[in-house]
Amino acid sequence: MSKPVHIAYSHRFTHLRVARSRQYGEAPYKPALLLAVLDGIEDGNIQENRIYITPELLAAFRSLCRDLSTSALFRANDFSLPFYHLTGDGFWHLRTLPGMELLLTASRSVKSLRSLRDTVAHAYLDAELWALVQEPVAREELRQALLRRYFPQTRFRYQPRAGTEAVQQLRRQMLEEPAATYALRAVATDELDAAVRSGLFKRVVLEAYDHTCAISGLKLVSTSTAALNPLLDACHIVPWALSHDDTIGNGLALCPNLHRAFDRQLFWIDEDYTVRCSAAFAEVAGATHGIRQFEGQRLQLPAKPAWWPRPENLRVKRVAC
Repeated sequence: MSKPVHIAYSHRFTHLRVARSRQYGEAPYKPALLLAVLDGIEDGNIQENRIYITPELLAAFRSLCRDLSTSALFRANDFSLPFYHLTGDGFWHLRTLPGMELLLTASRSVKSLRSLRDTVAHAYLDAELWALVQEPVAREELRQALLRRYFPQTRFRYQPRAGTEAVQQLRRQMLEEPAATYALRAVATDELDAAVRSGLFKRVVLEAYDHTCAISGLKLVSTSTAALNPLLDACHIVPWALSHDDTIGNGLALCPNLHRAFDRQLFWIDEDYTVRCSAAFAEVAGATHGIRQFEGQRLQLPAKPAWWPRPENLRVKRVAC
């Protein structure tokens, strides 16, 4: 990449439009997000010019906010604001979900992480900038420019791979930790932490079940971005609101219609892992896509018995039915 292009983007990175307060000074959410993106590229979590809202990106942003913060304004919860408003700096662009294009033109349309995810498919960089950040030397120079300009007092606290390591630790907790211990960690979560846990729970459960519905056997993944756009659901057996349990023993991989039927208590699963249907609903005779066809069928379970649904969770769900 030519030197003029490098200089141009270094200038843009150090002249971002950031929020300011007379009392607290700058609130550099945008630089923190850009640092998280550079980390993601370096770790291999971002491999194409499509920046998705992944657990790794959210966790990296959260870690950077925590480690580099010097201002009471600088709160890690405000991920949606820089992800949306970086478009005003000219090199960051958003691709909306189908049919959602008009929402991004409306004033104050993105008000939360949830509304952002409901509207935006991914962000992407200028082609020239994307090519530039593939070069390790250029990427490091841009990183150091951000740290010197926006975090001069705390740049020594910068920890590379902080987001990736946080996600790896959380993954181990979901797969290996007792549910009671996990729930104690998860009770006092903020929106961003909850989003990290929710996104990772979905990934962990679908991987454990080999992206296969545990009841129907349907196996569906997106051929374009399988890890980011799974076409099956990860279902909590005991709802998160009641259990605060994202461990693998509280998860099932289900296709969307069976997920909704399970949540609506149209069927439950016995402790021997067989499907039992409620008497409280009827189906049209001869229906080929009904629920009762699975009565008495055993679940398709993960390869490791330690990852199977815990019987106590199945008991709680059955009582609710």
